[in-house]
Amino acid sequence: MVEFATYGYFGGSTERIAKAVGISQPYVQRLFGTKKALFLASLDRVSADIIDAWRRVLQQDASGSPSEKLERIGNTYQDFVRDVVQLRLVLQGASSAEDEEIRQTIQDCMGRMFAWVRTATGASATDVQQFFAYGMMLTVAASLRAMDRAGNEEWARAMLLMPVE
Repeated sequence: MVEFATYGYFGGSTERIAKAVGISQPYVQRLFGTKKALFLASLDRVSADIIDAWRRVLQQDASGSPSEKLERIGNTYQDFVRDVVQLRLVLQGASSAEDEEIRQTIQDCMGRMFAWVRTATGASATDVQQFFAYGMMLTVAASLRAMDRAGNEEWARAMLLMPVE
């Protein structure tokens, strides 16, 4: 995930991935077949990790209105914002979406996440749309490391949904 989050699909190297995890590059190829298959599996993993984080929150406390549930699962996103790798990988996937297989995978991931949030929270499509809009803004902010600038720059606080005044 780190390799693809950093360099994207086209710049990512299975050789560097293999070296980072201490295995041979041919073994990576044997496990996944192609670099694209590994990239697609990484995108699926990020989506599953995000849904799992949301699921854990609602398993602890499933009470409240749809908006209260959205707020609770939204708070878990802060953990992803702090560790930018997974969110940056989502952006790398979107930026490589001209490739049909990558686009289909990203669409499927977003569809699963949207449907899960709708079903689990009971929120309206419009409320889930706003939830995802904020999430994408936080994703971009995380990738830009806005947290490093939030102490003295208004744009960074705004993108991180922090008070700006």
